[in-house]
Amino acid sequence: MNSTQGSTGRFLRVSGVVKQYGDYTALKSVSLDVAKGSAVALIGPSGSGKSTLLRCVNALEEIASGTIEFGDFEIGYRTQGRTRRRLGASALAAQREHVGMVFQSFNLFPHMTALENVTSGPRLVRGENAERAKKRGMELLERVGLGNRAGNFPRQLSGGQQQRVAIARALAMDPQIMLFDEPTSALDPETVQEVLNVIRDVRESGMTMLIATHEMEFARHVSDTTVFMEAGQIVEQGPSRDVLFAPQTERCRRFLAGLTGARS
Repeated sequence: MNSTQGSTGRFLRVSGVVKQYGDYTALKSVSLDVAKGSAVALIGPSGSGKSTLLRCVNALEEIASGTIEFGDFEIGYRTQGRTRRRLGASALAAQREHVGMVFQSFNLFPHMTALENVTSGPRLVRGENAERAKKRGMELLERVGLGNRAGNFPRQLSGGQQQRVAIARALAMDPQIMLFDEPTSALDPETVQEVLNVIRDVRESGMTMLIATHEMEFARHVSDTTVFMEAGQIVEQGPSRDVLFAPQTERCRRFLAGLTGARS
């Protein structure tokens, strides 16, 4: 399914988003539609704006202009007439419950066990009953292949295992969309595949996903749409089979050729 069309309709709409850090413009009028149940891969060189876009979608960054709409609400802001105001902390937290995010560097709480990390959101944010949260947490750890590591602390887990815990933690909040920010970039080659397999399983469950990745083979098999970014702009986007096998822009062709050359 193309992420800009389909019977499920638009689910996430990024419209003309500009993000600035002082004099540096990280996103330059980026627009992107994502349909419910689709998976979109964001590819491009480091510094192209992929991670910044994900952080804006999750309201972790303020934008200079443009809008990000998710379902029937605007992410991060409330617009009334010509006035737009940044939401307060509690309203932002409520919005983020719908958006799961997995970072490059795991971001697990070091003083909590794997199970405690997974159950922290439901318990602390939603006030969920401890036993119910524990049961759901164990189900998710089993799902990512770590049921036997529930009592381990992050320092006792490999990088791949920590990232799988991070995925389970994001899923524990029952998000409507999952954002993955280069989820395998900090991993040893031996552990990359175990994390990609978990993400593939999440995808097969019908989860809407936006994935920044350098794993082109993974993008080919998992994503409906691929978006190539460079210098804070979308250079090319379309069905993954077209962008990844027959890119239309010279810059995207050179980027993909460079990755192939690096592996050979």
